[in-house]
Amino acid sequence: MAKNMKEQLEQSVGDTFFEWLNIQRRTNYCFSRRAGEAPDLVYADGAKELFVEVTTAYAHEDHAEFLWKNASGARNAPEVWEGIEPDRSLAHEVANRIANKSKKRYGNNCILLINIPPGVTPEAELFVLLTGVSLPAPVDLPFVGVYVVGRFPVRDPFYTGGYGVIPIKELQ
Repeated sequence: MAKNMKEQLEQSVGDTFFEWLNIQRRTNYCFSRRAGEAPDLVYADGAKELFVEVTTAYAHEDHAEFLWKNASGARNAPEVWEGIEPDRSLAHEVANRIANKSKKRYGNNCILLINIPPGVTPEAELFVLLTGVSLPAPVDLPFVGVYVVGRFPVRDPFYTGGYGVIPIKELQ
């Protein structure tokens, strides 16, 4: 994945999350700067800063390849992607991303955003699946907040889909 595309994705994920957070918390966080190698981003609300680490969970490795090769216009990009149990696989990958990122230290004021690519698993379904996978207890997470974020598809006629946030550990 090209660095510029990766940086654009990270900031897009951060910007969308903070638009949501600002509405929920009546705050005014906005992008301040790239933080460097790790964490990825810094958002500020006046003198208050939050560091942000962004990662993406995919249903399968070939799902990631399908999305990135098509996004970059690669000639050998697959035309279709079909996964076996992609919803359950995605929930396990979210848990893996949290566990792997929790092994590293990003400082005392960092949140983790796990981005979900559009069109895989509806938000309510992923929420239920996440209750069935092994996730660290919120107090054991080295982040001040952990959220699964993304644009979720519609499979339920009573849910319109769109941007959603599943809190794993709420920012205090």
